[in-house]
Amino acid sequence: MLPPLIPPFRYAIVEGEVYRGAYPKSRNLRFLKRLHLKTILSLCPNPPAGDLVDFCKEYNIKNITLQVNKVKDNVPLSYSKAIQAIQIIIDPENQPIYVHCLDGANVTGLVIACLRKLQMWSVPSAMGEFLRFLRGGVISSEENEFVEKFSAEIEIPCTIPTWLWGGRVDFVKHPTLKLKFLDPGIVQKTTKKPVGGVGEGDRDLLGNLLEPPANVTTEYREVDVIEEEEPEAVSMTVLALALEGLKD
Repeated sequence: MLPPLIPPFRYAIVEGEVYRGAYPKSRNLRFLKRLHLKTILSLCPNPPAGDLVDFCKEYNIKNITLQVNKVKDNVPLSYSKAIQAIQIIIDPENQPIYVHCLDGANVTGLVIACLRKLQMWSVPSAMGEFLRFLRGGVISSEENEFVEKFSAEIEIPCTIPTWLWGGRVDFVKHPTLKLKFLDPGIVQKTTKKPVGGVGEGDRDLLGNLLEPPANVTTEYREVDVIEEEEPEAVSMTVLALALEGLKD
């Protein structure tokens, strides 16, 4: 009989092929195997060891460790580490990816909250999700301020995952972050519409609809017309004789 599938503590799906949770224990590895992971991102004071390292080697999983020191001023994460983590997460080459800290709460939660800002979530929405994974159910003012003031420059990969802005860039400027596109060609030019008016793109469309098409040749095909023959005139005398015959 196979052992049960046990997910890591505080396991959850963030987006598509992005997962989060606590440090995986031996009993969680069979569950993680089913995710077909390419990367495990460890946000811990020390690199992983033991069964987790062997698991990564056996299944050719890339293990990236960002050293996160103990809690300082109630914020266990620096902005530089948050930026590094986000850029690792949004790179499709690293997905499917499992992101974890020791307990799957504060450190992982702050990284995901900053990721949500990149996705254009509001801070209250991001912190509402953050709160769901806290053991005490209380967000410190320092943690809330950390997410509010997160306004770094993020490098956007040449291929954008579909869960990030629908996989395309159709906005002029990000509301809170500075973005650096490794492939500037993925930025789609957008035309702003004046309030109460018609944008340039709409004018072009209307022009195409209203203007008569050029160089259109109308063909007229000859159709054979069959003229019906008029019935021959019947002599009134012949008709009268026929009626007389009927009376007899």
